[in-house]
Amino acid sequence: MIQAIKNSFAAFSKDPVTFMVPTFLYPMLMLITLGAICGVLLIVFFIFTLLGLTGTTSMYVLGGVGVLLGLVYMIMAAGYKGAMVNEYNNATEKGVVGLEHYLKYAFANAGRLFVIAFIKMALIGFVLMPFVLLYYYVLYEYHEAYTVLAALAALAGVFIIEFVFAFSYPAYVVRKVSPITAIIISFNFVKDKHIKALGIYAFYSVVALSTLIPLLDIITYFVFYPIAYTSLLLFFKR
Repeated sequence: MIQAIKNSFAAFSKDPVTFMVPTFLYPMLMLITLGAICGVLLIVFFIFTLLGLTGTTSMYVLGGVGVLLGLVYMIMAAGYKGAMVNEYNNATEKGVVGLEHYLKYAFANAGRLFVIAFIKMALIGFVLMPFVLLYYYVLYEYHEAYTVLAALAALAGVFIIEFVFAFSYPAYVVRKVSPITAIIISFNFVKDKHIKALGIYAFYSVVALSTLIPLLDIITYFVFYPIAYTSLLLFFKR
């Protein structure tokens, strides 16, 4: 575990720009895609308005278009994240890194990577739903301490799911397997490595959460985040 972090730091130190480029491309392309989707939705709204289609039916249609565009956004988000992981992997092996390579990988693998993201989101929703229902129908009438305990239990459940899926993207990128196989590999890897895998994932989680701290977020994201995620990759590849 410690060796993976050291190797990640050494690789980043030798050529930081190679790691910073995909780290920058991920949020930039997410914003561009979001802007494009909002633009399309706005254009559809203007067309409906010009045609005088402002009734309930047109609003349902507009909502349906919005749902489809939201799905497209989530699919592309999975592709962009997978491309970033692939670029980190290439950077450690002195492979091809750059915008064109990033986009090719993202568009080619977005659908398959979304399968991983969708299954993870579905499991998180399945875990959270009982706690939401418990709060809505029971806990809101009781002392807030019960609500805090329920929230902590829910967060623990989400953390476990995130941990189990932590190596699914690295497995998909490195092993070049199907999405379901990548999830199974991640589960087995976590099961076999348990404590060490938890340690490296805890390191990654702390770094990822620290990107939310104002003022330090930019430095943390562009320097420590690629080091932390590359540590996951290198630990998985050992």
